[in-house]
Amino acid sequence: MKGKTRNFAELYGYKNLLGEFLVRDLKLKYQGSALGFLWSLFNPLLMVLVYTIAFKLVIRIKVDNFAFFLLSALLPWTFIASSLSAALSSVVDNGGLVKKIYFPREILPLSTVLFQLVQLLLSYLVLLPFLLALGSLGVSLLLLPPLLFLLTLFVLGLSLALAGLYVHFRDLKHLLEVGLQVWFWLTPIIYPFALVPDRFKPFFYFNPALFYLEGCRGILLNNRAPGVREWGVMVFWALLSFLLGWRIFADKSRRFAEEV
Repeated sequence: MKGKTRNFAELYGYKNLLGEFLVRDLKLKYQGSALGFLWSLFNPLLMVLVYTIAFKLVIRIKVDNFAFFLLSALLPWTFIASSLSAALSSVVDNGGLVKKIYFPREILPLSTVLFQLVQLLLSYLVLLPFLLALGSLGVSLLLLPPLLFLLTLFVLGLSLALAGLYVHFRDLKHLLEVGLQVWFWLTPIIYPFALVPDRFKPFFYFNPALFYLEGCRGILLNNRAPGVREWGVMVFWALLSFLLGWRIFADKSRRFAEEV
């Protein structure tokens, strides 16, 4: 535990470098773009259009305000998927820097996760006025920040593990691509969890994303806060993911300079 505390303290000491990485990524993302961060909404909005046609008009899933129903879970899912995909190669992509100077290597996946978190928050700034006009927001909105904090901790843990393992196991990129597709369809994003047959629901409870995304959806669409059980599950997955991810990354980072 003392070793972890020292690592956290060292990481905090490099907070300016972390900020520089984050600003660099934001500048590269929007440099020369007339619409700026609004482009970050283009992909989820396009998916909303496609899925609305497929599931609302063709398959005819009976869900009120389907576009907002979909966005309320699709935006945090996009944060999860984009963070993992970007963090996977964060160490390898900065191999030259890793070999030349010393800094806490955790900064690399951390900066990618924070970058994606900024994208999520900006997307919410666009979405919330529409939800306010819809009349779905309430006092439970105050619980969205702690929920997003737990989600970020959960994603950061997975990102650290993937970034550390990818340096030594490059096939992980292809496994992640397939895994994210399977994970997407096994998570109630396009369809309501209520439509899952009762006999299959116990298996869905082993999916951490279920609790985070359903929590976001409940807060944004129904002014419904997660219950004590749901908070407990989200805290459990966040801490388990972060501690394991941190440990895996620390173990693998000893040979980064030789492998990248």
